[in-house]
Amino acid sequence: MKRKIASQRYSQAGVSLIELMVGLTVGLIITAGAFTVLFSNQKLILEKDVMDRSQENFRFASTTITRLVRQATSFGFPANNNELVVYFDSSQRDCLGETNHSSVNTFKLNTDNELICELVLNDGTPQTVTLAKNVSGLKFAYGIQNGTAYQPYFANGTANTAVSDVWGTVTSVLSQISVFSGSDKQPTTDFISTSHYLAMTKLASTGGTSLVNPPSTNPPVVTDPVEKDPVEKDPVEKDPVEKDPVEKDPVEKDPEQPQTQCLNTMLDNINLSFSNTSNNGTWGIVLGKSSKTDPFKAKKDKSMTVTVKAGTDITGWTISRDGGAAADLTYTSIPYILPKSSGVGMNLTIHCDASKTSVTNDVDISSTIYFISE
Repeated sequence: MKRKIASQRYSQAGVSLIELMVGLTVGLIITAGAFTVLFSNQKLILEKDVMDRSQENFRFASTTITRLVRQATSFGFPANNNELVVYFDSSQRDCLGETNHSSVNTFKLNTDNELICELVLNDGTPQTVTLAKNVSGLKFAYGIQNGTAYQPYFANGTANTAVSDVWGTVTSVLSQISVFSGSDKQPTTDFISTSHYLAMTKLASTGGTSLVNPPSTNPPVVTDPVEKDPVEKDPVEKDPVEKDPVEKDPVEKDPEQPQTQCLNTMLDNINLSFSNTSNNGTWGIVLGKSSKTDPFKAKKDKSMTVTVKAGTDITGWTISRDGGAAADLTYTSIPYILPKSSGVGMNLTIHCDASKTSVTNDVDISSTIYFISE
């Protein structure tokens, strides 16, 4: 009997070409979607980083400008409305946050859209630092007391006297800053800063009262009257004593003329140094070459340093620029930047301590030098 052995055939199974193409297509779609999400998230992260840096640039720029304006003692004449020149006491922090380092800071934009700060150090050397990048626009406007309407300082290339005559009354600054946000510009942001020193000084000059300018007289104190019983005393009679009158020749005195100028012996202790000329000398020498009608000529946009000789008693002395707020005169060299445009005037005034000139304190004893840029 024959036995049959069953044989089994095993066939190899697979996918068709159509199934393979469909699978590849689905995989590519899923991969493309994943890459799209990845790139979108990366772009959002980069844009957020740029926006954060732009906001930080604006925050730092606005904080620095506000701080410098608040501690300003006066403002310099700018070349245009894209510059801000701030004068302050060198004991205050400058735009770098350092004290006893500089007393003049200028804010402006360079060609690379960077906000820069130009410093004049206490030794007279200039220094430029970058404060913020990606700043697309920077403008300044100035506020004065009793201002009624906007007036440009530069009209047809010449200084507007209606503005220059009241420059010493500036108390606040309106700043307009625009920063780049990626490929677009953010809207311009405005903020106003007020000089505490100048605002209080102008308040005092207009008769206002405040904590720093109290009323000139204290109000009278009224108390209830206290009644006392009258005490009677016996009158005491005295023999009259006759004295021969003594005649004296009258002595005529010339009326004392109030002194309004500082003494030359005092002014000889103050030196003026110019960075671009050999016309250096004492305050008295330069004063002799200056008058209101014939100002002392100095190079525009150059520095001038005021220095007091060591050992000079300058208690009560102050110095002011262009009729602005007066600052205490110190032994530290005080730099001043001359106007950036030709034909623009500037003046420096020193107020001497009245007690050192034997004149009553109600007389303003001062000395003013008039400059004009060329």
